[in-house]
Amino acid sequence: MQAVRRQYTHLLLPHASLDDPQRALFEVALRPAGWVADPDENSTMSLRWTKGHASLRVQTLGWFPLLVTVGPIGRPSAVHRDAAARLTAAALAGGGKSFTDRQLVEYLPQAQLRWQRALLERQRLSTAERMLQARRCSYCGTWSDTSATHCAGCRRRFTTADDQERDMTVSRATATVKEAELALAQLARGVVLERLGGVTRG
Repeated sequence: MQAVRRQYTHLLLPHASLDDPQRALFEVALRPAGWVADPDENSTMSLRWTKGHASLRVQTLGWFPLLVTVGPIGRPSAVHRDAAARLTAAALAGGGKSFTDRQLVEYLPQAQLRWQRALLERQRLSTAERMLQARRCSYCGTWSDTSATHCAGCRRRFTTADDQERDMTVSRATATVKEAELALAQLARGVVLERLGGVTRG
């Protein structure tokens, strides 16, 4: 009995999303084999290539790190398998991993949790960056430039105590920015991945 060939290849890459460098990585892997990128399907969610009558799609399944599935559009062939092998080699050379169908099912819940964690870290980062760019009046709540001597809302002159509070806020915000950026970088690289069958911890 002939073994059934896998139609889809699942790849985990140490990057946050399907951004320009990742699209370029796939392009470099596929273009020498005659694949042409479809300009109408080129987003952070999916990519498509064609070679003669064959079509290939890369579909995003998760972020932080990037998880994609590569598969044929239509009937699979040796041309598709060659393309999948090229993309797998490119992913592995870039520090990525290849998942089996079983490992993919195991990992998907973790992918959702990692994305939620990334959203929280992005929110922390955004809030902290705002605290570095402006100071808030303790009297009326209006935001002013960090170097302002008077509130942009009530025009009250900031006191020495206000300035000390601003300096403490800037110090805390600076630390938060570093923490959030580190957490996002680790999530994107796949650090602290739960162990899967055949996939080692990142």
